[in-house]
Amino acid sequence: MIAAFKYPTYRWFHIPVMVTCIFFDVLMPVYLVTHRNWWHRLIEEGDITSFGIWMHLGLLVALYALEFVQVQSARKILSGKEEARQTHRGQAKALLVIRAIVIISGGILA
Repeated sequence: MIAAFKYPTYRWFHIPVMVTCIFFDVLMPVYLVTHRNWWHRLIEEGDITSFGIWMHLGLLVALYALEFVQVQSARKILSGKEEARQTHRGQAKALLVIRAIVIISGGILA
């Protein structure tokens, strides 16, 4: 994702990498629900009340919201509205930071 961020002018590389990252982020919770014993850990062991879980959930909501607005601004850029580039770049910086924090907090929780 960082490489695609560094080379936005190579659209043949930038767009597929970013779309793949977004699909990965969206499908990861589906994988965790279907392949991990989340009910036991969250409900039976009482981890649902921990601050870490709720912080991670809030970061995920922020990540998904940023990804949604990123797609919207990318569509504007592809339709020819050059003024959306600055907004898209600012959102991308925030997205990289939030995604890194989500990965770190998920690793800590695991």
